[in-house]
Amino acid sequence: MVCAKCGAELQEGSIYCSRCGQEVQIVSELNVLEEDYLRSLMDEKKDSEKDGYMHQKEDGAISGYREKKGFSHKKKKRRRNRIVLVVVLVAAAAFVFGFIRYRQTHSAEYLLNRAQTEYTQKDYKGAAEYLDQVLALDEENIDAILLYARIYADEKDYDSAEDMYLSVIELDPVNLEAYEELIKLYDKQEKRDEILDLMDGVTDEDILSLFEDYIVSVPEISEESGSYSEYLTVEITAENDELSIYYTLDGSTPAEDDELYEEPIEINEQGTITLIAICMDEDGYYSEPVCAVYKISLDAPDTPTVYPDGGTFTEPASVTVSVPSGTNVYYTWDNTTPTASSSLYTGPIEIPEGNHILSLVAIDKNGMKSSVLKCNYIYYPSADAADGTDTNDTDTDTAGTDDANTEEGDTATGSIAESAQ
Repeated sequence: MVCAKCGAELQEGSIYCSRCGQEVQIVSELNVLEEDYLRSLMDEKKDSEKDGYMHQKEDGAISGYREKKGFSHKKKKRRRNRIVLVVVLVAAAAFVFGFIRYRQTHSAEYLLNRAQTEYTQKDYKGAAEYLDQVLALDEENIDAILLYARIYADEKDYDSAEDMYLSVIELDPVNLEAYEELIKLYDKQEKRDEILDLMDGVTDEDILSLFEDYIVSVPEISEESGSYSEYLTVEITAENDELSIYYTLDGSTPAEDDELYEEPIEINEQGTITLIAICMDEDGYYSEPVCAVYKISLDAPDTPTVYPDGGTFTEPASVTVSVPSGTNVYYTWDNTTPTASSSLYTGPIEIPEGNHILSLVAIDKNGMKSSVLKCNYIYYPSADAADGTDTNDTDTDTAGTDDANTEEGDTATGSIAESAQ
């Protein structure tokens, strides 16, 4: 190598030309390590000039360096320390990067994303392997369990898919996705009962809306539960004509074998009646039952009143009856208890000739009867009285009155029994 200025031969490792003092030029053939080495030598030269370690001969040539004791050793040590520091920093950076990369590639989120990718590509086995790793890190990872359930469903392993969805619902009772997917799974298998069972205990409105297509609407009952003093006529209606209505009156839950509702129900008995009705759709699925409880206790109608209310007559006379509201009054003249088949009172009743007991009863629309009223009427025309009939009037009246009283007591007891029936 020669000096670029004067052409003098340069010694290996020289920084300046020994003849002209020209700084050695770094040529392009030097590799990176040689270039770094030359630059370090130049830096040392400049430091030496500042500290007065270099002297120049009289002809201007550089004769060498005067180094302080230990200077070269310290420079080498500093260089070595720098190299060691760089190596340590690079190693630390590599370790940190590797650790972060490891954590990323072994995190639940990363593994779940890989599982999702595999599932999208229908590589169910690969997706399952990643999901196993996710669940090993977090056994209650809901997203992983849901994806596993979809894999089972796609592979038609419906029992395992059902177990997975149910486990999600157990972990998260308001997980809308789990309910939605499980309902679809049941529907695919035509498991309507399981769908309705799944709805039990659900209160969340969004989740309940998922069951709307599987719920049969309940029937409506015209008469509300309560106490009534009359018999009832009850109507039951369904939301549409495609639904059949079944009902019972004994408190049991109706089914297809029970009474089919076709016309209004007549409740003609006293006591507590429990009406339960359901709707059934074309597929044979029932609605929730609806119930109405009726406590029926009827009041007997008032007893009718009459004018005159008995007596002895020698001239033709008639009896006028005051009919209680909402009733019909029936009567007999032979001292028997009147019924709905007896004579109906429609106007004043002519008193027949002789000694007779008029019996009257009021019956309302529910068949409830009043107590029986009995009155004694004695009618003999005046011509008969002139023939001596008046002689026995007192005895006849007394006998008639006694008979009337006796019969009235008996009839009252009978009327109570008839009312109870």
